[in-house]
Amino acid sequence: MKRAILAVVPIMLLWVVLVGMGSGPGAEVPKPEIDFKAIVLDDQDISTKIHQASWEGNIFFTGLRGKGIVTISFEKVRKVESVGISAGTKKDFQVTLRNGDVVAVSFDVDSRFQGVTDFGTYRVIARNIKEITFE
Repeated sequence: MKRAILAVVPIMLLWVVLVGMGSGPGAEVPKPEIDFKAIVLDDQDISTKIHQASWEGNIFFTGLRGKGIVTISFEKVRKVESVGISAGTKKDFQVTLRNGDVVAVSFDVDSRFQGVTDFGTYRVIARNIKEITFE
């Protein structure tokens, strides 16, 4: 009996150590220096209000306009709307600026828009974004 207990105790200690080594579910998202607030509507028409919004950890969008690469600061953006389905690795969007101008941009379908909600962190890839409205 004593031998069985001596054999079980080290196994249990090893199990406790190994279980404790695992990392969490990756709940952290980047915290940008400016707290941008937005409402995201995904392709299932689920609306999520976020703050500390970022695009791939940045406070600007990066995408293709024709053959060129553009960056558009969140400060200038009123709304981003999907204008079609994904074509390969890109998805087309229409970016409406605060001054009323509209810019056509294609984003990588795997680019992430992320932030913090009242109930936790939030991440969505461009492929699943229907609309983003900045407050």
